[in-house]
Amino acid sequence: MNRLPILLFWFLGLVFTQVFMLDPVMLGIPYSPFIYVLLFVMLPHQWESWVVLLVGFFIGVCIDLLFLSGGVHTISSLIVCFSRPLLMRAAYRDTISLRDLKIEQESFGSLCLYTMLIVLVHHFFLFTVLVGTWTRIGYFLSAWLANSILSILACYLILVLTQKRKS
Repeated sequence: MNRLPILLFWFLGLVFTQVFMLDPVMLGIPYSPFIYVLLFVMLPHQWESWVVLLVGFFIGVCIDLLFLSGGVHTISSLIVCFSRPLLMRAAYRDTISLRDLKIEQESFGSLCLYTMLIVLVHHFFLFTVLVGTWTRIGYFLSAWLANSILSILACYLILVLTQKRKS
């Protein structure tokens, strides 16, 4: 089954929600969940690495253009897409080969672990580039931790609500 239309629907839905509903500047709050990171979890693992990097670049550029953030989302998205095989191997260590992996058939706990790893790596590099200096390490740690927790909880909620029930 071709997953491209489904991924396009998810892309439009998550980016729309991220930009127009969860924008921290618009809401007047310092911390906000970045749910567009869930797109990296949903990318098919069978895709070639250069396709995943190209898609990650496109997602990051779209978010940067909409948030006017100067490339921080693109950098962190590319790093997450580059490290996806390592994160997948860490989350699904019982699987012999990543080519044989069927995420739909794996446990929900492994999917949650994989999502958490993606969010933590993405946010670490996002706030590292955003802060850019050791003198603001307190802000970096609080922003990274708060945004990571909010993003993980929001992504878990979306995953639970959209999970296909086994009959």
